[in-house]
Amino acid sequence: MPIVYALLLAAAAQAATSSSPPLAVQRISVAVPDPDRVQVTVHAARSPGVRADLAGQRLRLGAVPVPLDSPVDVTVGGGETQIDFEVKLRTVPEAVLGLDPNRMPVLWEGFGSGGAPVLAAGGTIDLGDPGEVELPLAGLYRAYARLSDVKLTPSLAAVSVHALLSLYNPFGFDVVATGLEYRLVVGSQAVLSAKRPGFRLRAGRRSDVLIEQDVPFGDVAGGAAAFLRGEPALLEGTLTVRTPQGERAIPLQLRAGM
Repeated sequence: MPIVYALLLAAAAQAATSSSPPLAVQRISVAVPDPDRVQVTVHAARSPGVRADLAGQRLRLGAVPVPLDSPVDVTVGGGETQIDFEVKLRTVPEAVLGLDPNRMPVLWEGFGSGGAPVLAAGGTIDLGDPGEVELPLAGLYRAYARLSDVKLTPSLAAVSVHALLSLYNPFGFDVVATGLEYRLVVGSQAVLSAKRPGFRLRAGRRSDVLIEQDVPFGDVAGGAAAFLRGEPALLEGTLTVRTPQGERAIPLQLRAGM
């Protein structure tokens, strides 16, 4: 989902351009304390020492500067340099959505009191590689995409399918979804498959997408029986969003109550 995608881009890490080569980023950990901000920990190669005069910092994803909303927090130990910072998602520029999530250059710089860079960490990150980026997927979905209010109501000839897909856009700009393709699965049977036209996710707001349709009973009898037995519903699909570099497809996989 856009939210889940764009969130991942913003959380993606660091690098640097100081007088010495930047420390190599080894992995990145992301936490989501609430839907409007992310906390990022960058694990980089060990630094010979942390300069006590670090007074400021800067982050770039590709060529896009991303504002940081926390004081400089750098520690060295255990064979690595650890850099912690927080990003308020409403401050992330829209251009971040156009970056390649599988080959994203990241650059963090720490500055001394005189404004000169004295410490840096950087590299190219693949957001889809769990060995490079640790993401709390369940927490991300809880914050930005939820499937709820699932109901399958059988009658003699049909099953009435109802569900609510809720998407939260934490950014300071609207996100345009050009289409949504999905299927709702209960047990091992798809009970509903559909496509929706485009819609707009308003900045800083939650948008609800109503999923509702009557389907022939014979086509979904197994799924209806599984639902009545208490098996959870799963929504699988693709949300396509417009970015400055064209359209991007974002996979969705949501379990009701997740």
